[in-house]
Amino acid sequence: MSANPQITIHEAHEVQAFWHRIPRFFLFPLQPGALLRVLGFAALCGLGAFASSLPAIIVATAGISLIVMIFFLRFACRVLSETSLGRLSMADYSTEPDETLTYLPFKIFGLFLIPGFFVGLIMGLFGSTVGAIANILVSLATPAALMVLVISRSLSSGLNPSAAWSVITAMGKPYLLLCICLYFLMTAETILVTQVLAHMIMPLISKFTALSMELRQLNPANGEARAVEIMQEIARLQHQMHSRAFGAIFLVQAVMMYFMLICFNMLGYVLYQFHHALGLDIDETVTNRGSESSQPKDPQAAQIASLLTEGKITEALDIAYEAQRLEPGDIAAQERYNKLLHLAGKDDRLLNHTQKLIPMLLANEQKNAALEAWRRCRERHATFLPENADQIVQLAQIARSIREPRVALDLLNGFDRNFRNHPLVPDVYFLCGSILCDDLRKDELADRFFAALCARYPEHLLVPDAQRLRDVIAKMRRMGQPKAQN
Repeated sequence: MSANPQITIHEAHEVQAFWHRIPRFFLFPLQPGALLRVLGFAALCGLGAFASSLPAIIVATAGISLIVMIFFLRFACRVLSETSLGRLSMADYSTEPDETLTYLPFKIFGLFLIPGFFVGLIMGLFGSTVGAIANILVSLATPAALMVLVISRSLSSGLNPSAAWSVITAMGKPYLLLCICLYFLMTAETILVTQVLAHMIMPLISKFTALSMELRQLNPANGEARAVEIMQEIARLQHQMHSRAFGAIFLVQAVMMYFMLICFNMLGYVLYQFHHALGLDIDETVTNRGSESSQPKDPQAAQIASLLTEGKITEALDIAYEAQRLEPGDIAAQERYNKLLHLAGKDDRLLNHTQKLIPMLLANEQKNAALEAWRRCRERHATFLPENADQIVQLAQIARSIREPRVALDLLNGFDRNFRNHPLVPDVYFLCGSILCDDLRKDELADRFFAALCARYPEHLLVPDAQRLRDVIAKMRRMGQPKAQN
C-alpha cells in the first residue's frame, strides 16, 4: 500500500501495541507545538462571537470555523503521516515543508461526503434496513480509508474498497479494537461538546426566548413598566451573549481539535505498528534512537559522552578516532567518529570520512543513517555528494520513501552532468519525473523529465511508463485539472 514503494523496510521492528499507548495518545496534543495550534485556532473561531446578532454570530462562526478547520486538518494529516514513519514526538518531525498536504483537507471532506451520498441513495432505493447496514459497513471502513488517503495523498485510493480492505486484513482483529477506541473517543467528544453548549449557551437562549415571549404577550395598556424592565434584561443578555458565545465556541473547538489530534495520532501509530505487514517505510533513524537508549552503553561511548559534557571535544575526538581505526568494521564506532568530526568542525576530515561511511551504512541496510550522514556533511560542504552514482540514487530513494521529496531532488540535481552517459541517467530522469508528478504535483516540470527520457533513451524499459504518464499529464492539462495521484 506504500505510496512510494522505492525502498521497503523488510525487517520487523518491535513496536509497542497501540492499545498499550492509549494514555500517551491523550498526552500528545499537550506538546507545546500542538497545544499552541489548538488554542490559537480555537480562539480564531471564537472571533465570530462578536458579530452583531445571533444569526450573524452563527454565520460568522461557521465561516471562520470552516477556514480554520482546513488549516488544522492539514496539521492533523501531518501528525498522522509523521507518526506512521515512527516519529512519535513533534521534535522528530521533518523540517522540510510537505506541500502534498495542501489539498488533503478537501479530499477528506470528499472521503466522508461521497460515501455518505451513496448510503443515502441506498437507503432511498432499498429502505432503512439496507441503508443502516450500508452505513455500518462504511463506518467500519472509514478509519482504514482515511489512513490510505493520508498515506497515498490520493482520494481515489481512499475511496477504493480494496485498499481499505488490505489495511483491515493486514491488521486483523486489532482493527476492530481500533474502531472501538475511535468510537469511544467520538462519543466522549460529543458528550463534552454537548455539556459545554448546555451549560454556557442554552440557559441564555432559554432566558432570551422566555423574555421575548413575555414581551410579546404584555398588554400595552398596563405593561409599559414591565416592558422597559424586559428590554433592559434583554440588553444585558445580549451583552453577556458575546462573552459567553466566545467562551463556548473556544471550548467546543478546542475539544474537537484535541480529540482530532488524538485520533490522527492513533491512526498514524497503528500504521507504524503494522508497517511491516502493510509494506510501509519508516524512519529508522528515529526508531533506532529509541532502541539504542534502552541498550546498555559501551564504556567507550560513556567516556566520550563524559568528555563532551566537560567540553573536551578534542580528547573525545582522539578516542573516537582510535576506536574506528582499530575496528574499521564497527559501524557504531565509525558513525560516532563522523558525528564528532561534524561537532568539532573538522570539515575536511568529515568530507573524507563521510565518503567512506555512506557506502558502509548502505551495505549494512542502515539506509536512514546513511541519509543522516549525508545531511551532516552537506551542512559543511554545500555541494557534497557521494562519489558513487548508485549511492546517490539510493539516498534519493530513501529520502523519497520517508516523504522528503525535495531532499531527493536535491540529491539528484545535476546527476546527468556529473555522471554523463551513466546507465542510471534514464532511471534518474524517471525518478525525478515521478517525484515531481506524484509527490510535488509539478506536472509541467515532470513532463520535461519524461520527455527527455523518451527522446534520449527511446529503447529504455522505462519509456512506455514515461510515455503513459506524459499522456495522463497532457489529458489532465486539457481538462484544466491537476493530475490525480495514484
